[in-house]
Amino acid sequence: MSKKILVVDDEPLLVALVKLRLESQGYEVVVAYDGVQALEAVKHSQPDMIVLDIMMPAMKGDEVCRRLRTNQQTKNIPIVVLTGSQHREFADLCLECGADEVLLKPFDSQELLQLIKKRIAA
Repeated sequence: MSKKILVVDDEPLLVALVKLRLESQGYEVVVAYDGVQALEAVKHSQPDMIVLDIMMPAMKGDEVCRRLRTNQQTKNIPIVVLTGSQHREFADLCLECGADEVLLKPFDSQELLQLIKKRIAA
């Protein structure tokens, strides 16, 4: 059975590219385009991992991350946060909110795959 990854970003092209790359590696991919959709998707799909943009409409990724970490059923799901910010303090904030890894945009899809494989097996 393949592992399920939730990809959350408000950029549809980026979501489509990440989804295609992950599916080509055998992962099942669920998508959401904002923080509110992300929390709903987690409830319904029970992903093995989450790739989460930090700057989104409706609810920012850091708030999504905090909510997931305080919920008994979701607190152990690995989270890779994507951010366009190049400031180290911002990456530290992402880690403080509960992210396991931080990946700066633009990123190499191979680097994302390596982070995913580090956290879960396909």
